[in-house]
Amino acid sequence: MKTRVVKEKDDIVPILIESLKEQKIALKEKDIVVIASKIIALSQGKVAEIKGADYKKGDLKDLIQKEGKALFPTNFCWLTFKDGHLIPNAGIDQSNVPKGKVVLWPRDPYKEAKVIQNKLRKHFKLKKLGVIVADSTCAPLRPGVHGISIGHYGFKGIDDCRNKKDIYGNKMRVTRRAMADSLATAALILMGETSEKKPLALIEDAPVDFINKSERKPYIRLKSDLFYGMYSDEFIEFASKK
Repeated sequence: MKTRVVKEKDDIVPILIESLKEQKIALKEKDIVVIASKIIALSQGKVAEIKGADYKKGDLKDLIQKEGKALFPTNFCWLTFKDGHLIPNAGIDQSNVPKGKVVLWPRDPYKEAKVIQNKLRKHFKLKKLGVIVADSTCAPLRPGVHGISIGHYGFKGIDDCRNKKDIYGNKMRVTRRAMADSLATAALILMGETSEKKPLALIEDAPVDFINKSERKPYIRLKSDLFYGMYSDEFIEFASKK
């Protein structure tokens, strides 16, 4: 959904309600609202001024290392560890922001998702509603970016398939579906990455379990990670402390 340009310290909920009203959309039971993390960060004032845009030196490098644990530089960015995520440049974004500024990752996106969900439920008089704070990231050995949920509220973000049986009666051992991340990816297809001005998306009839309580954040133990053997000793030592 298109909105007006969101600026620093803007209140997100009135902008969302305004956009829905203009497009003659009323939220209904079991909808999920996906919100770009950037406008959450802007609403929090999580913006910094930098001189130069070289991630290998100067203000941007210093800011990346301040915001997250910088592991090593790649050809395009620093690979960093931030809030339980492996993410380029600690989530710092130089796109769709005035020159000389960058937008940081939002503060406590799970809490923000809960606050926004509560306000929207009250406004639209709903019992079940989901909210996702979404960003884009990339996966090892895969080209392009996909969506990721860095915070959600109102539904179960993980569908645990363990101990369920497949069509031949084989019991699933490790499979868990990343519902919040998958929905974020679907939404970002429409929200775009450049000049679309669509920081919001609405998902209807998602096959998730709706709940009005906080979930444990969907991080896994380091040694249970599929990519554990690829991590450096430095990263393992750091991540084990989190």
